[in-house]
Amino acid sequence: MPSQECHVIIFVMPIITLTTDFGNDDPFDGVMKGVILNICSDVEIVDLTHNVSPQDIYQANFLLGACYHYFPQGTIHVCVVDPGVGSLRKPVLIQTKKYFFIGPDNGLFTSVLEKEEIVNVVELTEKKYWLPTVSQTFHGRDIFAPVSAHLARCTVETPHRGVSNFGKPINERDLVKLKLNKPIKTESGYKGVIQYIDHFGNLISNISGDLINGKIKGKIKELDFDGLVSSFADAKEGKLTAIKGSSGYIELFVYKGNAQVFASVKVGDEVEIALI
Repeated sequence: MPSQECHVIIFVMPIITLTTDFGNDDPFDGVMKGVILNICSDVEIVDLTHNVSPQDIYQANFLLGACYHYFPQGTIHVCVVDPGVGSLRKPVLIQTKKYFFIGPDNGLFTSVLEKEEIVNVVELTEKKYWLPTVSQTFHGRDIFAPVSAHLARCTVETPHRGVSNFGKPINERDLVKLKLNKPIKTESGYKGVIQYIDHFGNLISNISGDLINGKIKGKIKELDFDGLVSSFADAKEGKLTAIKGSSGYIELFVYKGNAQVFASVKVGDEVEIALI
């Protein structure tokens, strides 16, 4: 008997992530999901976070830049932290070699642009992919959500269609980029700043863990700290300690405590690390 070939078609459900400063008390993120599902029901929506500090573009840039690459290739990342909503700032769609990013052109994607190979960038001007009525205060619902849903449909139904269908091309160099603090090399080690404070009060610096090997000592706001420990449990309770955190940066913590409260630290405060 002639051999029979079995052809299996694997359907990969598109993924859309949402990163916003909407919080969890209002229905803003929920209605964005409703818009997406009304256009493309075969999509998985992942809440990266809705608890970015209000209007904090720098924080959103850090969180998105630290997390986006953990998702499968082809994921559509929607980020809406948009203090300039309704103004002349551009709504954009960025296609990299592996991902798509949708949101306002206000610097949210600075870290992405530094890490990813950019394929295409368009300003979202094609209104047939928007909701019929656009509010000047909620482009997340009226522009970014529907565009992401239509893009998700394109990647499944007509994968040959490019992002150029959604608007006019713009040069990557013309995108708004934040001026990010970079660690400074010193005679004894590195000087940096706290760039993010998480839910536990851990202080995440902008000093890459790849720069630090062996024992260190450091100072933040006149407080000394030691490290590096290999786990939180290796530190003494009530003592400020350093560790290489999951985001890839050196972070300071207090075991079973809150380092932010312990050290009275805020984002932007300076931290110094000396190599021993």
